[in-house]
Amino acid sequence: MFGVTYTPAEEGFRAELRAWLEANLPRASAPEDEAEQRRFRHAWQRALAEGGWVGIQWPRAHGGRGASLREQIIFTEEMARARAPEILDPVSVNIVGPTLIRFGTPAQQARWLPPIRPADQVWCLGFSEPNAGSDLASLRCRARRDGDHWVISGQKVWSSKAHFADWCLLLVRTGPEAPKHEGISCLVVDMRTPGITWRPLVQLSGRSEFNQLFFEDVRVPAENVVGAVNGGWPIIRAALAHERGTLWAFDFKVRLQSGSRALADLYRRCRERGRADLAAFRPRVAQAWIEAEVFGAHTLRILPRLHAAADAPPEAALQKLFGSEIQQRTLELAMAIAGPYAQLGRDPRALDAGAWAEAYLYSRSVTISSGTSEVLRNLLAQQALGLPRAG
Repeated sequence: MFGVTYTPAEEGFRAELRAWLEANLPRASAPEDEAEQRRFRHAWQRALAEGGWVGIQWPRAHGGRGASLREQIIFTEEMARARAPEILDPVSVNIVGPTLIRFGTPAQQARWLPPIRPADQVWCLGFSEPNAGSDLASLRCRARRDGDHWVISGQKVWSSKAHFADWCLLLVRTGPEAPKHEGISCLVVDMRTPGITWRPLVQLSGRSEFNQLFFEDVRVPAENVVGAVNGGWPIIRAALAHERGTLWAFDFKVRLQSGSRALADLYRRCRERGRADLAAFRPRVAQAWIEAEVFGAHTLRILPRLHAAADAPPEAALQKLFGSEIQQRTLELAMAIAGPYAQLGRDPRALDAGAWAEAYLYSRSVTISSGTSEVLRNLLAQQALGLPRAG
């Protein structure tokens, strides 16, 4: 794809994965009920982990395959080709795990890494706050030292899976007098600790995987600090390098290219049903296909830089900005092609059981999560183009 030539060893890796998927891929789709869907995805992630197909980029010493960048590309392509279900906890595998591998102590790694790959323990992130979303350096959730514990008070928001997570990777302010980038620490918090409450945030789609988190004098053992006290900012940047960089690049490359093909198929099916007004959409379908292919080619070009970066380089912001806005445009077009019944969501009259409406509604969040488009444009202006700060 895009002129990439794989070695015999890499093609052997592809063949091994294809054979495993043919033998183990679930025949049924994920259930609609949230609890049943959670059990389904947990079982699927555990099966993948037992086969050695979760966290393939992790070092072998921690249960991974030490997969190369090109093998990770192959893995992503093959999982998309097979239409494999999502795993239960990609955040832990792709953000928490690599963060602990890089910054955690041997004792922390031995304690927390093994349950991540089979999703026997689920993690959430306590990063964003009501007034500190994209500007994480402004966070106000505080922790004060009290003997062998840190005592946490404050609030977090947009915490995915917090309503059933076992652990939280939490950013707190431990140095209130220090400059804002220098007084932040990273703590691991047991979600069963007294003083933690959560409230679901119901989305436009009706789902509620996001939550608000509240901490009222929550006591956390001092040994749960990841990295140095007041040294959390490099950890934040490393985590964002995974979230905005390789994670977005891998995920969006496949999602956009699969989406453009699904859009073309939707156009074809609606035309076969006799829709007379589709001709005007044809150039836009072609444009969506072109944008997805350009994104895929650009991903392969910059992935080595993203993979090698210690924190989030400007290319990560560009990739996230470009991909999220393409996704929104593609799904807006899909809704127009599918027609007014598509807006009914999961209604028998809606095409594809309402999947297009749900995807469209969810897409409104992708220009907010992992840094808003406005913040990313400012970052690109300053770091990539060398423009001065506004104001």
